[in-house]
Amino acid sequence: LEKYTSIRRKQSSNSCALVRPSDPRQNALISTIYRWGPGRHPRMRILPRDAGVSVEEAINDDDLRGEAVDVKSRSMISRAQVFDTSLGKFEWRYGSQDEKTACNADSLLILERMDRSVLPDGTKTKSGARIAQLIRNDQFRTPGSGRYSGGNGGRLVMDLRAWEDEKHVGADSVEAFVVASCILMLKREADRFIDNNIAAVV
Repeated sequence: LEKYTSIRRKQSSNSCALVRPSDPRQNALISTIYRWGPGRHPRMRILPRDAGVSVEEAINDDDLRGEAVDVKSRSMISRAQVFDTSLGKFEWRYGSQDEKTACNADSLLILERMDRSVLPDGTKTKSGARIAQLIRNDQFRTPGSGRYSGGNGGRLVMDLRAWEDEKHVGADSVEAFVVASCILMLKREADRFIDNNIAAVV
């Protein structure tokens, strides 16, 4: 059963919006806008639950209500991406060899919460608490893709306990953000794969 679908309005456009297939109106939850030009990072917009915004509006209308999130690289040479949002401050990064071995993964993407939070049982989390991970190996990789294919999918696992009793932010909102930001990471990975192949040919 599909819980989320990422939709592009044009095949030639990279920008997309996340929707729930169960929603007959397919209102957008989060849009991701890819901007042309060197050094211009993508921008995400987290839309209010009651926004009732179409995919086309979510992608094209810069004046929509919602939270604009600029995606930033941790550093000039790092593939890790930082997301500073009202849901928390997060970082997607690639797992180390030890972390990959522990998950039996060829490739491992890890999402960590960089700000501190309090779990429902009163436990305070540390900076760097793991929120989600995308595991890729022969079992979970997208059928038809190889180990060194850029942007191939895998199994996304989440731990959203920190938001279970949150009054202002529901776990479902965080879940949608995790999915949309993971897709963004895969898109950037696929773009790097294409660029590297072009550079090799040239």
